[in-house]
Amino acid sequence: MKKLIYILLGAGLCTSCNFLDTEIYDNPDAETIYQDATSCMSGLAGVYDILGYAGTYGQYLWGDLDAGTDILVYNRSYGKDNLQPNLYTHNNTDGYIKDCWLALYDGINRANDFIDLINQRTDEQCGSAKNKKMYIAEARALRALYYMNLVAYWGEVPLRLTPTRDLTTQLLEKSSQEAIYAQIIRDLKAAESGCLPADELNAPGRISRTTAQALLARAYIWQSGYPVYADTWEEARTYAKKVMDSNLHHLYGENDANHQGYRDLFINMCSNRYDLEARESMFEVEFYGNGMDRSNECGKVGLYIGISQGVTTDQDVPYAYAWYDATKILYRLYENGGKDNVGKDQGDQRRWWNFADYSYKTNDKTGKVQKNYLTDANLKSANLYGRTGNPGKWRAEYDPVRPWSRNNSSINFPVMRFSDVLLMFAEADNEINGPTQEGINAINRVRKRANATEITLTQAGITDNQENLRQFIFEEETRELCFETPRHMELRRRGEDFYFDRIRLLADQSAPEGQPSATVGYERSDVRSVPAYNIADRHLYLPIPQCELSTNTICKQNERW
Repeated sequence: MKKLIYILLGAGLCTSCNFLDTEIYDNPDAETIYQDATSCMSGLAGVYDILGYAGTYGQYLWGDLDAGTDILVYNRSYGKDNLQPNLYTHNNTDGYIKDCWLALYDGINRANDFIDLINQRTDEQCGSAKNKKMYIAEARALRALYYMNLVAYWGEVPLRLTPTRDLTTQLLEKSSQEAIYAQIIRDLKAAESGCLPADELNAPGRISRTTAQALLARAYIWQSGYPVYADTWEEARTYAKKVMDSNLHHLYGENDANHQGYRDLFINMCSNRYDLEARESMFEVEFYGNGMDRSNECGKVGLYIGISQGVTTDQDVPYAYAWYDATKILYRLYENGGKDNVGKDQGDQRRWWNFADYSYKTNDKTGKVQKNYLTDANLKSANLYGRTGNPGKWRAEYDPVRPWSRNNSSINFPVMRFSDVLLMFAEADNEINGPTQEGINAINRVRKRANATEITLTQAGITDNQENLRQFIFEEETRELCFETPRHMELRRRGEDFYFDRIRLLADQSAPEGQPSATVGYERSDVRSVPAYNIADRHLYLPIPQCELSTNTICKQNERW
């Protein structure tokens, strides 16, 4: 299979690239492929290409597999026979689970094959020694990222590090999470030494040295939690600090007195405008086009997760299905964590970007679709009782590709942002030292940019002890990074009980406004609350898909399945 992706090459070395026009090789001939820098870059593009599949960041990793948590829920009506992972009605033959698994292992196999073949090439065939090191480094970082997603959703999985070319090499038992994290860390450390600096790449569509360091911080934090409890907080803090000390990344608009940097960051992302000064968005999965040409590199961001517009498609208003809603649980985190926000122009500015403050309706007089903004009365009610509504983080109206499509967008998805690095630093610092001024400063950079109240070192109920600050950082990560980081993983790493307790908070979605939540029958539940009643012990991880068990007969099903 070949696709077109764009690439900028300079002086024999790829220094700036968003992969929208490169010929991809995903079935290379080992003897004849990779004889020059151009063909090597095409092979690397093939490893990146999997990131944009529907089974990965094109749709499933932020939607079908990661909704059904305390902050994001499926919002359509359905019957009991509707089998979906985000409703906890799935089994191991589920198509979403199968497609994601196959896509991630496709990416791993491409990385394994590419690494194997590039290692056999000379520096001259790769364009230079620096190029060769860079190609292998980025491929190893991508392999690490694919395994991070596998361990985040499935836990123990087969650890494949050599090309799988036939069924004899398909047979492999699952490895422990400890072994998988060890390989992830080895790959990312190799990537750190070989990937180019962010200011040399000058594009967030490829993995830079600081992105590898940020992913290392994330991996060390993940394995420090349930079920591995590796206690690698010191390493996590070290790698987050490396990114901070590089001075290559900043919060977009953090010195803007109007506190619109968070909003403008995502407007730029939706508009395909790269910020090469602050570089807050460190690594994005790139999408291109609207599906109406042969490129087939588009995604669903802003459409399946976005602001509903089901009236029409015209040149002024994009159609959006908006299958998901943000929850009252998330809404209340902003209320508790920022200034009193009676009006949408006050307090934490992230609330009314991550929640849509308008819906679309048809003007009876003109017949045109227009925005219908929430009134002050709506806002007051929302602050009293909470609010459920479409996530507004990615908005299709800013997608620059025309004509708009009902099912495809060119909006990128962020895998790593600098605000995440600051909060990872604060979390690791607190786990090692308890509350410190250095950790508080990192948190306050994020909060100040959003116009949320800054915290102090000895603030009662927040920073007066390690446990209070631990909870506050969890909430701050949720406010800042909602819908971006794998939510199931973020809940699970804090403990099995924490994971289930947070998801069962969705029972609150079924309560009438202003009334305490109550256990309700399945048929009369608000659809947004159903995950709270369906989730069971076995849903701690996804099941190994049947397609793997059928071809890899020594791989055992996950516990509880």
